Amino acid sequence: MNKSVIRMECFVSGRFILALMIAFAAFALNACISQKPWHVEEVTGHLPDLKFSLTADNGRLVTPTTYEGHLLLMYFGFTNCDSECPVSMARLARVMQLLGNDANRVRILFVTLDPGRDTPQVLHRYVTQFDPDRAIGLTGTTSDIERLTKQYRAAYRPRSKIGEAGGIDHGDAVYIFDSQGRARLLATSADSDEHLAQDVRRLLETAH
Repeated sequence: MNKSVIRMECFVSGRFILALMIAFAAFALNACISQKPWHVEEVTGHLPDLKFSLTADNGRLVTPTTYEGHLLLMYFGFTNCDSECPVSMARLARVMQLLGNDANRVRILFVTLDPGRDTPQVLHRYVTQFDPDRAIGLTGTTSDIERLTKQYRAAYRPRSKIGEAGGIDHGDAVYIFDSQGRARLLATSADSDEHLAQDVRRLLETAH
């Protein structure tokens, strides 16, 4: 066979392979773009499934199965907090507004870090200021609260005595669980309300 013909065939074959490689790379890139990461931090597989037995602000004993089928936003705080808690709760209430009708499939769990003072009645008055339909206050024994905070590595400095005055230092993290009680996302004040609402809606759309 003529050498020039062989060179031409090799050139054509090489260009064809190169074109296939470029097409495959473009396909892979588009696939990565379409699977865009979450706006807030994903913690799937890094934190345990939700587990607790606490008293709700209506006085009833509740567990995660009480809210099965709902996406849960869990926040640790206390009603006498004058800084982080009101801001965080108002923020979660705004996220509910951004979700529209989808908010009916979401519940906000406000877990007190001050069980000695935050009775169910006190919690009820507090959480209903932000969202009377979807916010729920939870309390329990000091051991119950400590166990739950350790389970999710929630940093806080408890009072040494129940009657001690002063605040409680704590973080502003929001732990997000899917409708099966699995830990999926972790949001902080650094994440915008809009991004949090988008991620919550995405979780709702993929719920099964």
